[in-house]
Amino acid sequence: MALTRPVIILLLCAFSSSIFSKEFVYAFRDVGMPKNTGKDGMPRKEKMVLVGETIMFDKVKPIEYEGKYKSFELGYDTRPDIVTVKVHYDPGIRPGQILYLIEKDFDHETFKDGSIVGQIEVKSIFQTAFTGKQLRGVGYLGMAKEKVLTVAYPVSSELSGPALVERKTGDYHFTRDEIPEAIQSFRKAIRLDPMSPVPHYRLGMLYLNEAGVDSKEPVCSGILPMSAGAEFSSAWKKRSRFDSDQDMIRFSREYVSFLNCKADQAPSFSKNSFVPEELERAQEVAREGFRLSKTDYELLIRSAETYYKLYISYSSSKRPKGSISPEEEPKIRNRQEKSWEIAQKLLKEAGLDNITDYRLHRLTSLLFGKRYMELSGGAKSTTISEEANFLRTKTIESIQAYKLHRPKNIPGDKDLLILEKDLGF
Repeated sequence: MALTRPVIILLLCAFSSSIFSKEFVYAFRDVGMPKNTGKDGMPRKEKMVLVGETIMFDKVKPIEYEGKYKSFELGYDTRPDIVTVKVHYDPGIRPGQILYLIEKDFDHETFKDGSIVGQIEVKSIFQTAFTGKQLRGVGYLGMAKEKVLTVAYPVSSELSGPALVERKTGDYHFTRDEIPEAIQSFRKAIRLDPMSPVPHYRLGMLYLNEAGVDSKEPVCSGILPMSAGAEFSSAWKKRSRFDSDQDMIRFSREYVSFLNCKADQAPSFSKNSFVPEELERAQEVAREGFRLSKTDYELLIRSAETYYKLYISYSSSKRPKGSISPEEEPKIRNRQEKSWEIAQKLLKEAGLDNITDYRLHRLTSLLFGKRYMELSGGAKSTTISEEANFLRTKTIESIQAYKLHRPKNIPGDKDLLILEKDLGF
């Protein structure tokens, strides 16, 4: 018997509602851990919305990643996995979104709670003739791809759209110098999507701008507001939720600069340590940035400043008397040598990209000049070793390059003036 048109419509509605209805699952990040949140600030047990389930796994084609995976000859395939997902519920999935893979319990007919075993970045969404909507995502899944997995996203992401609107509104007010309105919008974005680092990052930059602090300048100007530090710290804890790698790199640059300035203006020290905690954190932030981009010029320059400051901090002339025992002296000296080597390497890499940046020559002058002073004792020394003579020549050349490339609106560096006197020229 042929079905009437109303019956067909009712069946289609019933079918579509079963496919596109919203289901919730609880995902566990660290099973058996007592704390509610992990080191990244993300909750260990998190309510998520079911998107679908995995139906096929494959490897990204080598031609798409030519030159990146040279370990094929070792018998180990380092290409990322590409996952095809059957979509049961689409709340507005978009390319670039991060989805989580949750282990499905085969003892149940429906999707149940489980542990997060991987994550994928959505690359494409498409409609098929027989199985309906599907998506493809890329991630490193290891042994997880041998199972059928639940695909879900955090409930907090449901508010990411309205939060993005508020964040963009805050950016608009900020560009118009409407500071109270900008702060209000950024704060609302945080309330809507508490795990997003971006509005914290934007607020930190706003507070720095209001205090007259220019993070690009090599010498800190203006008083660093504590509010900026708190916002940067919050963004760092939530860094896994940055919208893109480029956003994370930009944040890394600014946070490293902030920490460098904080180490100068109001350093904090852990117990029995003479090295500012800010410099320790700056190393960690720089490493995260370099993990995403090893050739970012601004990050090279700003992290070189960090290691220069570390080199100075480890110097015996800067340490309080009796702060370390004779047994610890070799370790401290090794750390100082390592800081020198890393700073030198970073400056060398930066110089390959932009040799006309006065900041590059300023740092090179200070790094080689301080090294020369430690080895020779400065202008008072009567004999100079070959290494010390090289350092002095390099310092003088860098000071001259600094003077040549320094913009007229930038005042001369006081540390370089002192260094010139110490060198005796």
